Amino acid sequence: MIFWTVSGGAGSRSEEPWGYPRFPYNTVTIAVENISDTRKELVVTVAAADMAAEELAVLGEIAKQARLPGFRPGKAPAEMVRKRYAKEIDEELHRKVAGKAYEEAVKNSKVNVFTVVKMDGPPFKKGEDAVVKFTVDVVAEFALPEYKGLPVQASGTEVTDADVESAIKELREARADYTVVERAAAAGDFVKLNYSGSLNGRPIAEIVPERTILGTQNGTWEEAAATQAPGVRAVIDGVVGMKAGDKKEVTQVFAADFDVPALAGQTGSYALEVLEVREKRPAALDETLLKSLQCETVEQLQQRVRDDLQSRKEQAAQAASREQVVKALTGAVEFPLPESAVENETQQVLRDYMERQMRQGVPEAEFEKRKDELFAGAREAATSRVKLNLMLLKIAEKEGIKVENEDLHKRILQEAMMARQRPEQIVKRLQEDRQLLAQLQRAILHAKTLDFVVEQAKVTALPAA
Repeated sequence: MIFWTVSGGAGSRSEEPWGYPRFPYNTVTIAVENISDTRKELVVTVAAADMAAEELAVLGEIAKQARLPGFRPGKAPAEMVRKRYAKEIDEELHRKVAGKAYEEAVKNSKVNVFTVVKMDGPPFKKGEDAVVKFTVDVVAEFALPEYKGLPVQASGTEVTDADVESAIKELREARADYTVVERAAAAGDFVKLNYSGSLNGRPIAEIVPERTILGTQNGTWEEAAATQAPGVRAVIDGVVGMKAGDKKEVTQVFAADFDVPALAGQTGSYALEVLEVREKRPAALDETLLKSLQCETVEQLQQRVRDDLQSRKEQAAQAASREQVVKALTGAVEFPLPESAVENETQQVLRDYMERQMRQGVPEAEFEKRKDELFAGAREAATSRVKLNLMLLKIAEKEGIKVENEDLHKRILQEAMMARQRPEQIVKRLQEDRQLLAQLQRAILHAKTLDFVVEQAKVTALPAA
């Protein structure tokens, strides 16, 4: 445990009639106890004389506003005010002493506080020293690794004619017609069918009722011979050559490491019945398609597609560079992290993930089944984020990177666009919530500093695929 005693000099008191003490107090004793590498307890003792002066100052402030029968505001006797407003005086005294004690502790102990975890201490007693205890998480000392010239491999951002043609082909296929045909199904056709699987004479639907796609399906659609598709491979391939009304059986051999243990290494039988065959016919590159895409000519469509692909490639290259820089930075040094920061960030990661999944229709019960797995993954991500942010803050301090008004205005405009609100609404909310403003400023500083490190990276172009 380490102790400091801070004493004020002559003139540390004001001459106010109520004895309002100037900051700091005359005599404060500070003790720092190590709980862990990143958690400390700051014990601040304020001398009885300072407490008496602070109590008088609080009393004076409240007396100026107090309304007591027979007295004008500020003219009531001190003892009468003290008795009538005892609760208010006690609450304000605790607030002021705690605030000043904390500032004294941080200033004189040189502890790099990340956050206050808890504040407590024995009740204040008249005529005695006051003790306030702060449990705080701190940022451990660590040396920054070399962050300039980090190696980054970047893919090219050139858009070829083949890229443009491929993208236009995807647009045409996205607007394809599916025409009923009387012929047998060929690869790429879409087939409506019924199928039912069995294993050793027992319906697979009974063996694995939770995986309906492996058991029985009625009126379902399959893309014939699709290379990447969920479902039963024997069924997907088996419909090739079948036409409406055809029936047959196919055999499916499940791999030994199949993700359904009851079927792993087993051989199932599937009865197929084709109901309908449709041929996929991509939309023609004609006036109708161009009009639907708000283009007048094929050349205009090609240029629009090229510009879009260029933007996507540049964004992907930038994201890949940032990811490599983050990995290099966080992997270059190890240091203990504030536990409260990791805990808070873990909860935030979990909330964000669950909100996204629930918007996609995933029931809340699914999260309960995987809670241990989800928590472990969230904590890993949170640990990496906290570590990165602390490193970025240190780099920002070293490089003199700051959040300017222009940065804040730009971010507010972005937030307004994403939230579909007027910028004035965002500004008003930030003015009302200073903590929210501080969070936004930190986020801007992190992003700005990471951009700086990425700009300083040594980039090696990857060969074209």
